[in-house]
Amino acid sequence: PACYGQDRPFVVQEFLARKRMKGCSDGTIKQYTMLLDGFSTWANKDLTLIKDIDILVYLDYVKSTREVSNRTLEGKRLILSSFYTFMHDTGKIAVNPLRSVEPVKYKETVREPLNDIELEKVRNACVTEREKALFEVLYSTGARISEIIGLNRSDIDQNSRVAVITGKGDQERYIFFNAKALLAVENYLKTRTDENEALFVGAISPYNRLGKTSLEKIVKDLGERAGINRPVFPHLLRHTFATDLLAHGAKIDQVSQMLGHKQIDTTKIYAKTSTDMMR
Repeated sequence: PACYGQDRPFVVQEFLARKRMKGCSDGTIKQYTMLLDGFSTWANKDLTLIKDIDILVYLDYVKSTREVSNRTLEGKRLILSSFYTFMHDTGKIAVNPLRSVEPVKYKETVREPLNDIELEKVRNACVTEREKALFEVLYSTGARISEIIGLNRSDIDQNSRVAVITGKGDQERYIFFNAKALLAVENYLKTRTDENEALFVGAISPYNRLGKTSLEKIVKDLGERAGINRPVFPHLLRHTFATDLLAHGAKIDQVSQMLGHKQIDTTKIYAKTSTDMMR
């Protein structure tokens, strides 16, 4: 098929096909593909003959030549681990070479959500109806940018103020629009003259559905205009959404559901200290 590289080893093709069947997102498949293509080219030998020393040398090579962080390096190790676990589980290799390659240690950094003043500064920095709608939808729903990109106008139920979206792993869930978000969307749609079903489109003809890079730039520009002296990006609004819900008494399992997390432990990083909640 055209989606496979002509020189890509068949075992890599099979691995990627299985990941697609499992419901991995296009972004995840792209990450796996780029890493495995790069590793295959670097190794320049049958991937079933790879030993732990090959993995260690490769990770050291990446670290020294590309100046990546330890967190990024660990992400690459995890992809290789997933690939070689598949190879071992399907009987293609007798020993998984990643079993003796220890995780790359890195310092976990916790992003601070926007405080209420910063949030209002970013809100006030919105000028166009599209900016206002995008900001309010991101903050009201806590949806991932990939989920916002896929939203259509018809997905929003005006009466119940909810939409059904498909998140990671093709899991469907509800997202909720508060009054500000719904009004901002209505005002934005009134300015639209196109027939595109997408909720967010370009400002000029042919009014195509906005992609990840374009939406990220809009949010980044809002942060710069707001003058809060730190970068603003879609996931920061998702983080702020979750933190504010927890601070206002929402149960962690409810927030976990709204974020589309499979495990509550993933949601716990958004929980603030009791002192912050009292304040």
